[in-house]
Amino acid sequence: MSLRFSTSFWVLSILILSSCSSCGDENKDPVQVNAIRECNLAMATNEIRAGEPIDFKFTYTKAEKQIMDTIIFLDDMILPSGPMFTGDMPVGKHELRARFLFSDSSTCESYRSFELISDIEPEVWSYILLRTLPHDQTAFTQGLTWHNGQLYEGTGVYGESVIYHYLPGSGDFKQKIELPLAYFGEGITILNDKLFQLTYKEGKAFAYDLESMELLSEFSYTGEGWGLTDDGTHLIMSDGTHVLRFLDPETFEVVREQAVYSNKGKELAINEMEYVDGVIYANIYGTPYIASIDPLSGKVLAYVDCRGILPADQRTGSEDVFNGIAYDPARQVFYLTGKYWPKLFEVRFNTIANL
Repeated sequence: MSLRFSTSFWVLSILILSSCSSCGDENKDPVQVNAIRECNLAMATNEIRAGEPIDFKFTYTKAEKQIMDTIIFLDDMILPSGPMFTGDMPVGKHELRARFLFSDSSTCESYRSFELISDIEPEVWSYILLRTLPHDQTAFTQGLTWHNGQLYEGTGVYGESVIYHYLPGSGDFKQKIELPLAYFGEGITILNDKLFQLTYKEGKAFAYDLESMELLSEFSYTGEGWGLTDDGTHLIMSDGTHVLRFLDPETFEVVREQAVYSNKGKELAINEMEYVDGVIYANIYGTPYIASIDPLSGKVLAYVDCRGILPADQRTGSEDVFNGIAYDPARQVFYLTGKYWPKLFEVRFNTIANL
C-alpha cells in the first residue's frame, strides 16, 4: 500500500508547531480534547482517483496547548512519513484519521472518509454473434453457468423458481430442482461437484449434489442475493450493490469483500456474473451492458455493449431485462440471454475498443 501526502499538510503542521512553541499548562490534569469542536481534518474532496495524492490539512482551535506529536492513520494502519502514492490502494471506501498529542497529555482525533475510484478508462467492446438459439420464454432467468458441455439455468419468481440443465438450443431440460413456494431463486454456480444457489430476500443459499441434484446443505447470509459465480476456490456473490463478497464454499462465511468502481464512481446493481480467466463478467441490472471487472482491484476494465442483441419486437415488457452469462472454455464462447427472453445468443466479445 502507498500514499502521497499533499505538501500543504507538512507546511500546516510546521506552522501549528511553531505557533504553540511557548504554550501549554503542565499543572492541568490530562483532558481528552473534543475532536469535533477543537480539531479538524479537512479534505479537498471526498472522491479521489487511484494514483492521485490525498490533499488534506489540519486545523486546531486551542493555541494555548503545544502539539507534541501527530499520528496519521489510514484504515487503522499508521502511515510512515515520506512520499507515498494511492496507486496501490484498493478502490472503495477508506478512512483517514489524525491523532494529536499535546503537552498536557491530552489528545484530539479527527477523521474523514473518502472513496478511491478507478484510474482506468474502461474500454467499450462489442460482441460477435455466432448463433441465435431458442430459449424458454417462460424462464425468469437469474443464473446461467456452463458445466461439462451443458448449460445450467436457475430461474426466479415465487412458485416458479427452478434449476435445470440442457444442451444449448435443445429444449431438453433435465433433473429439474423446484424451490419451495417461500423462496425466490437467484444466481447459481458449480464448484467442487456442488451446485450452489442464492435466494432473493430470504437470506438462504442451497448446495446440491451435482450428480443427483439432491439438497446437501443450507447456508444463511445477510442482505439480498443476486448473482453468483466462483474463481475455483471461493464463491463470489453480488447483492445488488457495488460490493462483491468472496465466500468460503464450505461455510458460506465471508472471506473478503471487494468494492467495484469505474473511473466515474461506484458500479451499482451488479447482477448475474461469470468468472473467466481471472476476470469477472457481470450484467449491470437494467442495462444492456456487461462489465469486465478485475476481482483483485475491483476496477472496471471494460464494458461490453450488447444493445440491440434482442430485437425490440421480441421483448415482452419491463421485466425482460438482460441477464444471464455462461462461458464454454472449450470453444471460448459466451452464452447470453435475459429474463423471459425467447432467444439464447452464442457470442464472442470483440475486445478491440470501439473508439
